[in-house]
Amino acid sequence: MKHTISQHNLSSGAKGLLVEVPGSQVIDLEVRFNSGYVFGGRDRYETPHVLEHLLATTSAKYPKSNQFMIEASKNGAYVNAYTTARSNGYTYELAEFELDRMLDLVEEQLARPLFTREHLTAELGNVKEELSRNTTQPAAVCALSLAAATQPDQYQYYDDRIDQLADISLVDIQKHFSATHAAANARFFVGGALRGRSNEILERLEKLFREVPEGQRLQHKASPVKPGLSVVQVQRDINQLYYRLERQLPEQSWQNRRALAVLRSILVGTMGSRILGAARTRGLAYTVGAANQTEPGLSVFSFQGFVTVDNSVALFELIADQIQRVAHNGVTADEVAVATQFMIGSVLRSTQTVGDVLGWYVDNYDGWEEIKDMQQEIVALRAVSPDEVQEAARTLLADGNFAWSLVGPTKNTLTSTLQQALGEWAI
Repeated sequence: MKHTISQHNLSSGAKGLLVEVPGSQVIDLEVRFNSGYVFGGRDRYETPHVLEHLLATTSAKYPKSNQFMIEASKNGAYVNAYTTARSNGYTYELAEFELDRMLDLVEEQLARPLFTREHLTAELGNVKEELSRNTTQPAAVCALSLAAATQPDQYQYYDDRIDQLADISLVDIQKHFSATHAAANARFFVGGALRGRSNEILERLEKLFREVPEGQRLQHKASPVKPGLSVVQVQRDINQLYYRLERQLPEQSWQNRRALAVLRSILVGTMGSRILGAARTRGLAYTVGAANQTEPGLSVFSFQGFVTVDNSVALFELIADQIQRVAHNGVTADEVAVATQFMIGSVLRSTQTVGDVLGWYVDNYDGWEEIKDMQQEIVALRAVSPDEVQEAARTLLADGNFAWSLVGPTKNTLTSTLQQALGEWAI
């Protein structure tokens, strides 16, 4: 979608982006704070998550249970919030005619929260239900078990988090809110057909952030897992083996990230890709996923999915073989062209709403205060060369450290065989 971007530093200390999307009748708004789990304390890890729930429930003007959310969504607006290792985020998607009313509600939510013992008890129960559900999802268990083992300062396993819930008090909630939901720690994002209202929106946001403490921008930098971590195994009596295979690297440059993204597409992007295509042709796996992700201090390239035990060794051999083939023998210009065209088409197809467009910019700006223009990134993707892709594969074999997790019918003899199948990838 056609759009233009402007960056704004408010005198209150808050920073953010306005994204003009002509012709839209929808406004998307998001406010983030660096206030996630890493800032909440190990012994009360869920404090930021419980705070997020409470802020979506009541406020000074809407003191009854769920009254705030009922008011916010009454004209069809989508209102949500989330907690990550780093962030609390508050999101709104609304019809354009709702903008003034919704800005009032954002101000109410973030500047005038209401914390009561009754609502805390209810939301502790809701968070417990949410976490308990996640323990029954093998893919989630596989991912979090590995994260908790490799980045313990950022992640804790579900059972530990559930055990701590009863210790979270109103004082904990109030302290965390006061320490983190501050103007200088805030990043805001507004997208849609703003129709000359940019200054008005910025004035409203400035008013909001003047009502909270100025504070400071909180920072957290990750680092790759130390070498020598043994496989993280969770025994489950299920018919398939869920796996996650990671290479954790120091934070990669933007150009290296692009090359890793193209490598990911060549390996698993399409039914003609080297790993996914071969796995489907041979009947080894229904799907094979991969991701390349970067946060301040850390880049991770991973494979994840599920496979029957009978096919697991062959699948792991296929994954390792193709990484090594690219690292040692390279890729063709045609492979790179097909991969980049697929990626560009996916970007264009998946950015057809205001929320999609806004989402393109949020993480990069929030993490690095950089604006990665969509069209410029498409040009940069087209410029990735076969040599750069080969070097990216070499990096995955030579740099960083390997970590992996399994959930399912695991046995020591199986894990040993699987590690041998991974070869250089698992060193």
